[in-house]
Amino acid sequence: MAYDPQVVQAARERLEKRRQKAINDAAALRNYLYIHFDRVPEIEQELAAALPEVTRAILSGDSEQKIILIQHNNLRLQEELAELLHKAGYQQDNLEPQYTCPRCEDTGYADGKVCTCYQQLLREEASRRLSSLSAMKLTDFDQMSLSYYSDKVDPRLGISPREQMQDIINYCRNYAQAFTLNASSLLLSGATGTGKTHLSLAIAKRVTEQGYNVIYGSIHPLLRKLSDEHFGQAEGDSENQLIGCDLLILDDLGMEFDTPFNRVCLYNIINARVLEGKPTIISTNLSHTAIKERYGEQIASRITGGFEPLLCVGDDIRQLIRHRKIK
Repeated sequence: MAYDPQVVQAARERLEKRRQKAINDAAALRNYLYIHFDRVPEIEQELAAALPEVTRAILSGDSEQKIILIQHNNLRLQEELAELLHKAGYQQDNLEPQYTCPRCEDTGYADGKVCTCYQQLLREEASRRLSSLSAMKLTDFDQMSLSYYSDKVDPRLGISPREQMQDIINYCRNYAQAFTLNASSLLLSGATGTGKTHLSLAIAKRVTEQGYNVIYGSIHPLLRKLSDEHFGQAEGDSENQLIGCDLLILDDLGMEFDTPFNRVCLYNIINARVLEGKPTIISTNLSHTAIKERYGEQIASRITGGFEPLLCVGDDIRQLIRHRKIK
Protein backbone atom coordinates (compact mmCIF):
# COMPACT_ATOMS: atom_id res chain seq x y z
CA MET A 1 0.00 0.00 0.00
CA ALA A 2 1.34 3.44 -0.94
CA TYR A 3 1.37 6.02 1.84
CA ASP A 4 1.70 9.75 1.75
CA PRO A 5 5.38 10.70 2.34
CA GLN A 6 4.33 12.70 5.40
CA VAL A 7 2.69 9.59 6.84
CA VAL A 8 5.86 7.57 6.23
CA GLN A 9 8.04 10.26 7.81
CA ALA A 10 5.80 10.50 10.88
CA ALA A 11 5.80 6.71 11.33
CA ARG A 12 9.58 6.56 10.94
CA GLU A 13 9.99 9.33 13.52
CA ARG A 14 7.81 7.40 15.99
CA LEU A 15 9.89 4.26 15.41
CA GLU A 16 13.17 6.12 15.90
CA LYS A 17 11.82 7.77 19.06
CA ARG A 18 10.91 4.36 20.48
CA ARG A 19 14.29 2.90 19.58
CA GLN A 20 16.28 5.81 20.97
CA LYS A 21 14.29 5.77 24.22
CA ALA A 22 15.01 2.06 24.71
CA ILE A 23 18.73 2.63 24.12
CA ASN A 24 18.86 5.68 26.38
CA ASP A 25 16.95 3.93 29.19
CA ALA A 26 19.35 0.98 29.10
CA ALA A 27 22.38 3.28 29.10
CA ALA A 28 20.98 5.30 31.99
CA LEU A 29 20.39 2.15 34.03
CA ARG A 30 23.89 0.86 33.34
CA ASN A 31 25.40 4.19 34.42
CA TYR A 32 23.30 4.13 37.60
CA LEU A 33 24.43 0.60 38.46
CA TYR A 34 28.07 1.40 37.69
CA ILE A 35 27.92 4.29 40.16
CA HIS A 36 26.15 2.43 42.97
CA PHE A 37 27.52 -1.10 42.51
CA ASP A 38 31.26 -1.26 41.89
CA ARG A 39 31.04 -4.98 41.26
CA VAL A 40 28.72 -4.64 38.23
CA PRO A 41 31.31 -3.20 35.78
CA GLU A 42 33.87 -5.73 37.05
CA ILE A 43 31.51 -8.63 36.33
CA GLU A 44 30.69 -7.30 32.87
CA GLN A 45 34.40 -6.97 32.07
CA GLU A 46 35.05 -10.55 33.21
CA LEU A 47 32.10 -11.81 31.16
CA ALA A 48 33.33 -9.92 28.09
CA ALA A 49 36.74 -11.56 28.46
CA ALA A 50 35.28 -15.06 28.80
CA LEU A 51 34.35 -15.59 25.13
CA PRO A 52 37.79 -14.93 23.63
CA GLU A 53 39.27 -17.04 26.44
CA VAL A 54 37.10 -20.00 25.43
CA THR A 55 38.01 -19.44 21.77
CA ARG A 56 41.74 -19.44 22.56
CA ALA A 57 41.37 -22.61 24.66
CA ILE A 58 39.64 -24.43 21.81
CA LEU A 59 42.15 -23.27 19.18
CA SER A 60 45.17 -24.16 21.35
CA GLY A 61 43.82 -27.65 22.02
CA ASP A 62 43.45 -27.22 25.79
CA SER A 63 41.66 -29.91 27.72
CA GLU A 64 37.89 -30.07 27.75
CA GLN A 65 38.04 -29.72 31.54
CA LYS A 66 39.60 -26.24 31.22
CA ILE A 67 36.86 -25.13 28.81
CA ILE A 68 34.17 -26.43 31.18
CA LEU A 69 35.87 -24.55 34.03
CA ILE A 70 35.69 -21.29 32.06
CA GLN A 71 32.02 -21.91 31.27
CA HIS A 72 31.21 -22.66 34.92
CA ASN A 73 32.95 -19.46 35.99
CA ASN A 74 30.94 -17.60 33.36
CA LEU A 75 27.68 -18.98 34.79
CA ARG A 76 28.77 -18.02 38.31
CA LEU A 77 29.41 -14.44 37.17
CA GLN A 78 26.01 -14.26 35.50
CA GLU A 79 24.32 -15.51 38.67
CA GLU A 80 26.21 -12.94 40.73
CA LEU A 81 25.19 -10.17 38.36
CA ALA A 82 21.57 -11.33 38.41
CA GLU A 83 21.58 -11.31 42.21
CA LEU A 84 22.99 -7.78 42.34
CA LEU A 85 20.39 -6.56 39.86
CA HIS A 86 17.63 -8.32 41.79
CA LYS A 87 18.65 -6.51 44.96
CA ALA A 88 18.49 -3.23 43.03
CA GLY A 89 15.01 -4.11 41.76
CA TYR A 90 15.96 -5.01 38.20
CA GLN A 91 16.38 -8.05 36.01
CA GLN A 92 19.47 -8.91 33.99
CA ASP A 93 17.81 -8.23 30.65
CA ASN A 94 17.10 -4.66 31.82
CA LEU A 95 20.72 -3.87 30.97
CA GLU A 96 19.86 -4.35 27.30
CA PRO A 97 17.53 -1.98 25.42
CA GLN A 98 13.90 -2.96 25.98
CA TYR A 99 12.54 -2.36 22.51
CA THR A 100 8.80 -1.92 21.97
CA CYS A 101 9.10 -4.54 19.22
CA PRO A 102 11.77 -7.13 20.05
CA ARG A 103 11.35 -8.69 16.61
CA CYS A 104 12.77 -5.74 14.65
CA GLU A 105 14.28 -3.85 17.62
CA ASP A 106 12.23 -0.83 16.57
CA THR A 107 13.97 -0.51 13.21
CA GLY A 108 10.82 -1.32 11.24
CA TYR A 109 12.42 -4.25 9.42
CA ALA A 110 12.96 -7.89 10.38
CA ASP A 111 14.38 -10.68 8.24
CA GLY A 112 14.57 -8.31 5.29
CA LYS A 113 10.85 -7.53 5.43
CA VAL A 114 8.72 -4.68 6.75
CA CYS A 115 7.84 -5.49 10.35
CA THR A 116 4.23 -5.69 11.45
CA CYS A 117 4.88 -2.97 14.06
CA TYR A 118 5.92 -0.55 11.31
CA GLN A 119 2.86 -1.47 9.24
CA GLN A 120 0.68 -0.77 12.28
CA LEU A 121 2.31 2.63 12.82
CA LEU A 122 1.70 3.52 9.18
CA ARG A 123 -1.96 2.58 9.49
CA GLU A 124 -2.34 4.52 12.74
CA GLU A 125 -0.69 7.63 11.32
CA ALA A 126 -2.71 7.51 8.11
CA SER A 127 -5.90 7.07 10.13
CA ARG A 128 -4.99 9.93 12.46
CA ARG A 129 -4.40 12.26 9.53
CA LEU A 130 -7.68 11.29 7.90
CA SER A 131 -9.53 11.90 11.15
CA SER A 132 -7.76 15.24 11.57
CA LEU A 133 -9.59 16.47 8.46
CA SER A 134 -12.53 16.99 10.79
CA ALA A 135 -12.48 20.18 12.84
CA MET A 136 -14.32 18.39 15.64
CA LYS A 137 -12.66 17.25 18.85
CA LEU A 138 -13.47 13.95 20.49
CA THR A 139 -15.89 14.30 23.37
CA ASP A 140 -17.64 12.02 25.84
CA PHE A 141 -21.13 10.76 26.58
CA ASP A 142 -21.16 12.46 29.97
CA GLN A 143 -20.92 15.86 28.26
CA MET A 144 -24.24 15.29 26.50
CA SER A 145 -26.95 17.01 28.54
CA LEU A 146 -30.52 15.72 28.34
CA SER A 147 -31.82 19.06 29.65
CA TYR A 148 -31.95 20.36 26.07
CA TYR A 149 -34.52 17.74 25.10
CA SER A 150 -38.23 18.16 25.78
CA ASP A 151 -39.89 15.90 28.33
CA LYS A 152 -43.26 16.20 26.59
CA VAL A 153 -44.49 13.05 24.86
CA ASP A 154 -44.13 13.10 21.08
CA PRO A 155 -47.20 11.38 19.57
CA ARG A 156 -45.11 9.99 16.72
CA LEU A 157 -42.73 8.27 19.16
CA GLY A 158 -45.06 7.46 22.02
CA ILE A 159 -42.40 8.81 24.37
CA SER A 160 -40.73 12.19 24.94
CA PRO A 161 -37.62 13.30 23.00
CA ARG A 162 -35.74 13.20 26.32
CA GLU A 163 -36.64 9.53 26.85
CA GLN A 164 -35.82 8.72 23.23
CA MET A 165 -32.39 10.33 23.48
CA GLN A 166 -31.71 8.75 26.87
CA ASP A 167 -32.30 5.36 25.26
CA ILE A 168 -30.04 6.23 22.31
CA ILE A 169 -27.26 7.56 24.54
CA ASN A 170 -27.38 4.38 26.62
CA TYR A 171 -27.37 2.25 23.47
CA CYS A 172 -24.36 4.11 22.01
CA ARG A 173 -22.51 4.04 25.33
CA ASN A 174 -22.96 0.27 25.58
CA TYR A 175 -22.06 -0.12 21.90
CA ALA A 176 -18.78 1.72 22.40
CA GLN A 177 -17.94 -0.04 25.65
CA ALA A 178 -18.57 -3.53 24.23
CA PHE A 179 -17.16 -2.75 20.77
CA THR A 180 -15.61 -5.60 18.81
CA LEU A 181 -14.58 -6.02 15.21
CA ASN A 182 -17.92 -7.79 14.69
CA ALA A 183 -20.02 -4.92 16.03
CA SER A 184 -23.07 -3.85 14.05
CA SER A 185 -23.15 -0.74 11.85
CA LEU A 186 -25.23 2.25 12.97
CA LEU A 187 -27.23 4.86 11.10
CA LEU A 188 -27.73 7.98 13.21
CA SER A 189 -30.40 10.06 11.53
CA GLY A 190 -32.36 13.13 12.55
CA ALA A 191 -32.63 16.87 12.16
CA THR A 192 -29.73 19.28 12.56
CA GLY A 193 -28.54 19.82 16.12
CA THR A 194 -30.11 16.76 17.71
CA GLY A 195 -26.84 15.22 18.91
CA LYS A 196 -25.75 12.91 16.08
CA THR A 197 -22.23 14.32 15.79
CA HIS A 198 -21.77 14.38 19.57
CA LEU A 199 -22.75 10.71 19.79
CA SER A 200 -20.43 9.82 16.90
CA LEU A 201 -17.50 11.61 18.53
CA ALA A 202 -18.20 9.99 21.90
CA ILE A 203 -18.22 6.54 20.31
CA ALA A 204 -14.98 7.35 18.45
CA LYS A 205 -13.30 8.45 21.69
CA ARG A 206 -14.33 5.39 23.68
CA VAL A 207 -13.48 2.87 20.93
CA THR A 208 -10.13 4.56 20.25
CA GLU A 209 -9.26 4.37 23.95
CA GLN A 210 -9.72 0.60 23.72
CA GLY A 211 -6.96 0.39 21.13
CA TYR A 212 -9.02 0.06 17.96
CA ASN A 213 -8.14 1.82 14.72
CA VAL A 214 -10.91 4.40 14.24
CA ILE A 215 -11.31 6.89 11.42
CA TYR A 216 -13.78 9.70 12.06
CA GLY A 217 -14.49 12.39 9.54
CA SER A 218 -17.07 14.53 7.82
CA ILE A 219 -18.07 13.23 4.41
CA HIS A 220 -17.12 16.33 2.43
CA PRO A 221 -13.39 16.66 3.36
CA LEU A 222 -12.87 12.88 3.17
CA LEU A 223 -14.29 12.70 -0.35
CA ARG A 224 -12.30 15.77 -1.36
CA LYS A 225 -9.11 14.00 -0.25
CA LEU A 226 -10.08 10.88 -2.21
CA SER A 227 -10.66 13.07 -5.27
CA ASP A 228 -7.28 14.78 -4.88
CA GLU A 229 -5.53 11.42 -4.66
CA HIS A 230 -7.48 9.94 -7.57
CA PHE A 231 -6.71 12.83 -9.90
CA GLY A 232 -3.04 13.09 -8.91
CA GLN A 233 -3.25 16.26 -6.82
CA ALA A 234 -2.14 14.46 -3.65
CA GLU A 235 -0.35 11.26 -2.70
CA GLY A 236 -1.82 8.49 -0.59
CA ASP A 237 -4.26 5.61 -0.60
CA SER A 238 -6.98 6.87 1.70
CA GLU A 239 -9.69 4.66 0.21
CA ASN A 240 -7.96 1.53 1.47
CA GLN A 241 -7.54 3.17 4.86
CA LEU A 242 -11.25 3.97 5.02
CA ILE A 243 -12.13 0.42 3.99
CA GLY A 244 -9.62 -1.29 6.23
CA CYS A 245 -9.92 0.54 9.57
CA ASP A 246 -11.61 -1.19 12.53
CA LEU A 247 -14.38 1.42 12.77
CA LEU A 248 -15.27 4.04 10.18
CA ILE A 249 -17.47 6.96 11.24
CA LEU A 250 -18.82 9.11 8.41
CA ASP A 251 -20.44 12.30 9.65
CA ASP A 252 -22.89 14.50 7.75
CA LEU A 253 -23.85 12.18 4.90
CA GLY A 254 -25.68 14.33 2.37
CA MET A 255 -23.57 17.46 2.93
CA GLU A 256 -21.05 16.51 0.22
CA PHE A 257 -21.32 17.58 -3.43
CA ASP A 258 -23.53 15.18 -5.34
CA THR A 259 -21.20 14.03 -8.11
CA PRO A 260 -20.78 10.69 -9.92
CA PHE A 261 -17.26 10.38 -8.45
CA ASN A 262 -18.48 10.91 -4.89
CA ARG A 263 -21.28 8.40 -5.35
CA VAL A 264 -18.89 5.77 -6.67
CA CYS A 265 -16.47 6.37 -3.79
CA LEU A 266 -19.23 6.14 -1.21
CA TYR A 267 -20.60 2.94 -2.70
CA ASN A 268 -17.15 1.33 -2.94
CA ILE A 269 -16.31 2.13 0.68
CA ILE A 270 -19.67 1.21 2.19
CA ASN A 271 -20.12 -1.90 0.07
CA ALA A 272 -16.59 -3.18 0.78
CA ARG A 273 -17.04 -2.73 4.52
CA VAL A 274 -20.44 -4.43 4.48
CA LEU A 275 -19.03 -7.39 2.55
CA GLU A 276 -16.08 -7.67 4.97
CA GLY A 277 -18.36 -7.35 8.00
CA LYS A 278 -16.60 -4.21 9.23
CA PRO A 279 -18.65 -1.85 11.44
CA THR A 280 -19.45 1.60 10.08
CA ILE A 281 -21.35 4.49 11.65
CA ILE A 282 -23.07 7.06 9.45
CA SER A 283 -24.80 10.22 10.66
CA THR A 284 -27.13 12.13 8.39
CA ASN A 285 -29.96 14.65 8.29
CA LEU A 286 -31.54 12.63 5.48
CA SER A 287 -34.50 10.33 5.95
CA HIS A 288 -34.49 6.81 4.49
CA THR A 289 -36.55 8.07 1.57
CA ALA A 290 -34.20 11.00 0.97
CA ILE A 291 -31.17 8.68 1.04
CA LYS A 292 -32.73 6.55 -1.69
CA GLU A 293 -33.66 9.60 -3.79
CA ARG A 294 -30.17 11.11 -3.50
CA TYR A 295 -27.95 8.04 -3.82
CA GLY A 296 -30.04 5.49 -5.65
CA GLU A 297 -31.07 1.96 -4.78
CA GLN A 298 -27.57 0.43 -4.49
CA ILE A 299 -26.21 2.73 -1.79
CA ALA A 300 -29.57 3.09 -0.06
CA SER A 301 -30.04 -0.67 0.26
CA ARG A 302 -26.58 -1.05 1.78
CA ILE A 303 -27.28 1.66 4.35
CA THR A 304 -30.90 1.07 5.23
CA GLY A 305 -30.60 -2.70 5.03
CA GLY A 306 -27.29 -3.28 6.80
CA PHE A 307 -27.26 -0.55 9.47
CA GLU A 308 -29.03 -0.38 12.83
CA PRO A 309 -31.25 2.76 12.65
CA LEU A 310 -31.14 5.25 15.54
CA LEU A 311 -33.44 8.25 15.19
CA CYS A 312 -32.23 11.34 17.06
CA VAL A 313 -35.02 13.78 17.88
CA GLY A 314 -35.50 17.16 19.54
CA ASP A 315 -34.91 20.82 18.88
CA ASP A 316 -31.65 22.22 17.51
CA ILE A 317 -29.35 22.16 20.55
CA ARG A 318 -26.98 24.70 19.00
CA GLN A 319 -29.83 27.19 18.71
CA LEU A 320 -30.98 26.46 22.28
CA ILE A 321 -27.47 27.03 23.64
CA ARG A 322 -27.15 30.27 21.69
CA HIS A 323 -30.56 31.41 22.95
CA ARG A 324 -29.64 30.64 26.59
CA LYS A 325 -26.41 32.62 26.25
CA ILE A 326 -28.29 35.62 24.91
CA LYS A 327 -30.67 35.46 27.87
